[in-house]
Amino acid sequence: MITLNGTIERRFYFPADPLMTLIYFSDLSRVTYLLPHITVVETYSADKVRIRYQTVELGAYTINIICDLDGCVNVESMEILIGPLAGSTDVAREATLNATTGYGYYTSSAKLFPEDGGTAIDYRFQFTSELLRPRGLRMMPKRVVDRIVQSISLGRVEEIAEGFMENAIEAFAAWHAAQPHDLVAQWLAARESEPAN
Repeated sequence: MITLNGTIERRFYFPADPLMTLIYFSDLSRVTYLLPHITVVETYSADKVRIRYQTVELGAYTINIICDLDGCVNVESMEILIGPLAGSTDVAREATLNATTGYGYYTSSAKLFPEDGGTAIDYRFQFTSELLRPRGLRMMPKRVVDRIVQSISLGRVEEIAEGFMENAIEAFAAWHAAQPHDLVAQWLAARESEPAN
């Protein structure tokens, strides 16, 4: 068994005011496309998606992790929380000669603060997963397997966080230019009309 557990905390600067930043990042089904190494497998709604994390380690071993995510936006606290989607269907663990697939759990939080005409984002990201060891790794020394686990748990998590923010900043101008001039009013009105959970 391979146990992955990666966590990262970062503060990022985003070039928009906090409310516009909150609106931009609130659509989980859109912003998950900005995550490196991650593809959207299924969109259940704007705030509920299934993603697949995929990476090739040591040039030969493919790691696939499926996660179901549920996003929640809190305007009052200027926070976005993402966690496991309740009631989602797990995927069976599988391992071949050079690949392994399993289910994982992803959580993240983003707290927004005004800063220098834009927004500071305190971002925390974590994922965990237990995977079967690919058959090609079963005879490898433990230190080699530990290297793969360490690479995914630390290095890849950092790549995802840093790459996500770079991609988000790069995509923001085009997204913003395509929005109606009263986007904020429309977005707030739509939230008020949503039924309470």
